[in-house]
Amino acid sequence: MAEPNRTAVIRCVIVTPETTVLEATARSVALPLEDGSRGVARGHAPFIGRLGAGEVRITSGDAAGSVHSVFVDRGFVEVSHDTVTVVTQRAMKAEKLNVAEARASLAAIAAKPAIGDEAILAKLASQQAGREMLRIAERSR
Repeated sequence: MAEPNRTAVIRCVIVTPETTVLEATARSVALPLEDGSRGVARGHAPFIGRLGAGEVRITSGDAAGSVHSVFVDRGFVEVSHDTVTVVTQRAMKAEKLNVAEARASLAAIAAKPAIGDEAILAKLASQQAGREMLRIAERSR
């Protein structure tokens, strides 16, 4: 089997205001945008997009092609010069997510009342993020 072309990788960085959650090379990155998902590989056209809550899947550039999964709760992504930069308020590697905590958090969000348009929209966004976090946590067990 041929060695993968090392130049066919892109750089992926996921940051929050507090820390760099992930910095890796990848063959491809799948992103949860507000209006759907988008895959990125080497040579992708530059763009800036708004992230939704969901899973960033990074297929590594190593021979095994392992997949890393990171939950992100909205934010922005910039793709430029074979680099994917994700900026978000909250990001957690899938293996660090706890199913019981994710369920409890989702239940707490659902139980909290929301009065007024802004509060209702914020609650709906939080519920969506909670459901995505739970889905990722259950799948990564």
